[in-house]
Amino acid sequence: MAEKIKVNHTAVETAVSNMNKAIKNYNELTANGFDGAIEELDGMNSDYVDKLQRTLECLNSKVKEKISKSITKYTNRVEKASNTLKSVDQQVGEKIEGE
Repeated sequence: MAEKIKVNHTAVETAVSNMNKAIKNYNELTANGFDGAIEELDGMNSDYVDKLQRTLECLNSKVKEKISKSITKYTNRVEKASNTLKSVDQQVGEKIEGE
């Protein structure tokens, strides 16, 4: 007997939608670099402010672009896998109903 694979398509679709929103927000926030965030940190006193500022300064355009492309590629693969499983499930269901 074949094992059953259960996929909550709604949960996957919601997760993909949330990831696409996060990617959009990330791209908008990083469009001009993190200059605004770096400026906001100026004058703040904390053990981590200097480290955070340096980290933001190191996220140059190539790194930001690479992050965006990687997460977009991952999200697209998840969406494609979900759609494939949904399609196969539908086809198998139709085949079973036809028998």
